[in-house]
Amino acid sequence: MVYARKSEDCNRRIMRALLLGSAMASVITLSGVAQAQQAGGKPVVLDSIVVEGDPGVVTEDTGSYAASRSTVGYKQPTDIREIPQTVNVLTRQRLDDQNITTLEEAGYLLPNVTTATGNGFDGSLYSRGHEVFTYNIDGAPRPFLSLYGTAPDLIFFDRVEVLSGPSGVFQGSGEPVGTVNLVRKRPTGQNAGRVTGIAGSDEHFRAETDLQAAAGDDKQLRGRIIGYGHTKGSYLDIAEQEKGGGYGTLEYDLTDKLTVSFGGIHESEDTVSMSGQPTYSDGSFLNVPVETFFGAPWAQREVNTAEGFAEGEYAFDNGGVFKVTSRVYNRDTNIKNALASTAVDPATGDFTMFVFARRFDEVSSYVDANYSAPFSFFGRRSEFSVGTDYRRSEQDMKQNFDFSLGTQNINTFDPYSLTEPDITYPGVGPGFRLNTETENNEYGGYGYTRLQVYDGLNLTLGGRYTSYDSDTLDTGRSTKTSITENEFVPMVGLSYDIVPEATVYTSYSEIFQPQSEQQADGSQVEPVRGRQVEIGTKVSLFDGFLNGQASVYWLQDENRAISDPNNTGSFIASQEEDTHGFELSVTGSPYPGLELSAGYSYVDTDLETDPTPAHSGVIWGRYTFLDGALENLYIGAGVQAVGEFEAVSSGVKIDAPGYAVVNASAGYPINENFEVGLFVKNLLDHEYVERVNTTARGVFYGDPLTATLRLTGKF
Repeated sequence: MVYARKSEDCNRRIMRALLLGSAMASVITLSGVAQAQQAGGKPVVLDSIVVEGDPGVVTEDTGSYAASRSTVGYKQPTDIREIPQTVNVLTRQRLDDQNITTLEEAGYLLPNVTTATGNGFDGSLYSRGHEVFTYNIDGAPRPFLSLYGTAPDLIFFDRVEVLSGPSGVFQGSGEPVGTVNLVRKRPTGQNAGRVTGIAGSDEHFRAETDLQAAAGDDKQLRGRIIGYGHTKGSYLDIAEQEKGGGYGTLEYDLTDKLTVSFGGIHESEDTVSMSGQPTYSDGSFLNVPVETFFGAPWAQREVNTAEGFAEGEYAFDNGGVFKVTSRVYNRDTNIKNALASTAVDPATGDFTMFVFARRFDEVSSYVDANYSAPFSFFGRRSEFSVGTDYRRSEQDMKQNFDFSLGTQNINTFDPYSLTEPDITYPGVGPGFRLNTETENNEYGGYGYTRLQVYDGLNLTLGGRYTSYDSDTLDTGRSTKTSITENEFVPMVGLSYDIVPEATVYTSYSEIFQPQSEQQADGSQVEPVRGRQVEIGTKVSLFDGFLNGQASVYWLQDENRAISDPNNTGSFIASQEEDTHGFELSVTGSPYPGLELSAGYSYVDTDLETDPTPAHSGVIWGRYTFLDGALENLYIGAGVQAVGEFEAVSSGVKIDAPGYAVVNASAGYPINENFEVGLFVKNLLDHEYVERVNTTARGVFYGDPLTATLRLTGKF
């Protein structure tokens, strides 16, 4: 019946308008009358709607792909149209609709982010032609190094926010390509639970649980516990991964203005993986089955991580907020890997292998204190934020090599025949200088203001002063090197609402990244320095249900450490390198029942070592039937496509053709408590090369056709 669909859509739009609009935490109950009539001309009375939490920022349970506000790049939730840089948000619904559980998988959903798998299970992220070496959790930075395992499982997070370009005001040292921010799920004040079971291709089994409760007359005390465990195979022979973890948090309102919270995340992982296929010496791909495993069953990576955090937030009567955040993070990694060290001789099929082993332990801490508040600027509402932060890390690295695996032949290669060597630390062969103990300290003070200088015209000014020092002890040679840097990083942006639905903007921002690589004379390579100019527009249509943005950018960086061609084992600073490009994206609901996410990215970079495709695009849509015999059934489908890309290895070019992959999903709520979902990757079972790196290793094919079934129970 027509009236039923209109009632459902009106109900849905009122709820989402609340969730996407206000910035104030609230509990709201509404009932209303739809402007539709059923038989007899009687009005349709809508059901009561309850909205809790921080509307417009929390995306969980909104059912929406669109987000109007984010916390990436700033200390308080900010309207995305007021941020003069490209911002993409993957909401909880967007992640759930493709059963995304890792940050690497999430990268496939964004047109301006490229995922480069490193072992068949996780890998590196590239944005705007550069590798992303850092990510944030609730604004607190962490290193993103795929060799040691990457970000926590996404079951713990409400959304993924990506700010493109430098964010040096709040990020401090880092790459000039952007900031990835993972925002934790928080207690909602409900007594609820969710249990999920997943089974799929490649012996993929996963279990999840999510429990939360509240106590007190006004739910002053709130808690949440989330856990998961999975085992997963691969299209690659032998490769498999076992992984699990838990997250817990408590929040307590000491007063109606002061809230404190604390908690932690712990994960463990055991992975048998490989570093990709080699190529022939001319850069062409091997004539072997795609599932061929170049490694050994005893080659494993064991990772254990633990994080503890505490936060306090006080809200002043003037609208100001004072917030203190602290974190301690520990990671222990043990790696033993068998991998190729040369390309394959096309005449004989021979190549050489060796064993690489490393132990890496890291303890890092972070504390940040900031104050944000609105103020009047010539009668118009403006805002500012000031703060200071401190980052410290202690790293202990030991590594060794074993070359006894010798020469292999691709026609007779048998991973099970490789003998496991006995590895001791520290190593005394090639690369022994990487047995190091490193201590890094970074102090920063920052501030920014957003001035509304005219109706709809905003000027953003920001700056950060950073003091950075690093001491590294080479335990093999008993030598010590130090780096000390003091740097001021500015940012300026201008935005104007040309109409209520559209904003145009421009911005200039900088960042710098200290480096530990040494030049031939023993001195450190100067820090990477980057800068970007961006011009773009952002639109909000259909009352905020559909958001779009388009931008062009010019990015420069210099001093990136590259191998010294005249001195093996040492480095030199690169010259200034340019990257420019164009990005376009749209997310949200253009039609009742339909959620859409689409985007395109073009990037042109001087960097030859980063295998970023010049052209990439994604489109995904989910449609939910609102009435009729198929009511509540949802179906989703989309395409991920990239143009041809390449890598250069010792002067040899490795070319990879472009590809397009079709994915699909479907789901149905069996009743109020149970929902079933089916997810299919590479629906057409297309064979394609997903990554290239060097002639010795790094060639990975994409996953073939895989299917996953998910059953969720709620109580």
